[in-house]
Amino acid sequence: MSNEESTTLKNILSAGKAEFLEKDFNSASLRNIVKNAGVTTGAFYGYYKSKEELFDALVGKEYEHRMKMY
Repeated sequence: MSNEESTTLKNILSAGKAEFLEKDFNSASLRNIVKNAGVTTGAFYGYYKSKEELFDALVGKEYEHRMKMY
């Protein structure tokens, strides 16, 4: 992954995290995420297939860890 791709991915993750924290999952807007990440919707889909997949990238590992604890 190039530096530019890495930066784009970090921007998407950061914007997604902020959007999900500010709103709940259902209210979070993909339009706001890509706008705040400074990317196009097409660029977003180059990294993630959906808002759900982005959310999983942000919380999936932590979720699995906590579920194993129970």
